[in-house]
Amino acid sequence: RKEQIARFVTNVKDNGETYVNPVVDHVDTPDPGVLYYSGVYYAATTSGNAPDKFPIRASTDLVNWNLLGYVFPQDSNGAPKWAVSDFWAPEIHFINEGQFNVYFAARNKNGTLCVGVATGPTPLGPFSDIGEPLVYTPGMGNIDASFFRDGDTDYLIWKRDGNGAIPPVGTPIFIQQVVNNGTRRVGTIHTAITNDQAWEGMLVEGPWIVKNGSTYYMFYSANGYTSPSYAIGVARSQAITGPYTKLESNPILHHNTAVSTDTFVGPGHCSVVQTFNSKKWYIIFHAWHRYEVGSGHNRVMLVDEVEFDDKNGWPSIAFKQPTYTPTPIPQI
Repeated sequence: RKEQIARFVTNVKDNGETYVNPVVDHVDTPDPGVLYYSGVYYAATTSGNAPDKFPIRASTDLVNWNLLGYVFPQDSNGAPKWAVSDFWAPEIHFINEGQFNVYFAARNKNGTLCVGVATGPTPLGPFSDIGEPLVYTPGMGNIDASFFRDGDTDYLIWKRDGNGAIPPVGTPIFIQQVVNNGTRRVGTIHTAITNDQAWEGMLVEGPWIVKNGSTYYMFYSANGYTSPSYAIGVARSQAITGPYTKLESNPILHHNTAVSTDTFVGPGHCSVVQTFNSKKWYIIFHAWHRYEVGSGHNRVMLVDEVEFDDKNGWPSIAFKQPTYTPTPIPQI
């Protein structure tokens, strides 16, 4: 696999010292879920109703990305037979040598958004759905699934899609243990956060958990994704299941204040990774070009550095904005 990727990667976006966002442009790359495995970063993204479901791109430097396949190609026998549309927010996660799980959302035959999971032997698949939704609530959607391994215990994290209900209700982020290599939920469903800060509007979504030291950090997005006000916040806890306390000065990443064609609005739905050698933290997320927001336009993929404060422990991103000028390349 590494040899395959090496043949495809070309240095077209950086000069060896700096890069300029976006790192994937001119194509729709919403909701990037990023896995690091064996020297390579894999990013799976939302595909909506495209015939090939969930594009998978790979990179060795977080800057140069190349399309290598799909979670469920059009001719795949492993695609979920229960799902009919709206294939959203995939994440590929390492389970063990020889098993990788893809968590995703899709709409079932009665119109309800569900969380699904598929398994495969490599980060590029082939993947096969387990045959039924992992999370299904009659009359209420569930989306934006993520996964976190805490020691020997695995957890699923997901959003109740309350903003999609009629009338709308709250959108808690849930956490629950999973067993059977991440394919079956067990035990108590814990509520980590809900939309209770003014900037969040009607929803919180897109959770992603990392552990730094002894503290668990949940990065999440809020406000409508089609809005320039979409942004990223963070909460933290001393236990994986919570309770989580939000940073009072959220969001930590919002639209650029500079107005030009080079700037971005609506940054959100992120992954956060720590590089293998330098142990630096980076956030991978989507955003809109400033004058290209909403239906008919692409959400492009960006990368920026995250720094944890040595004193208060909270993570931050420089100026709380995406970079759009030459920036030092990630320290891998």
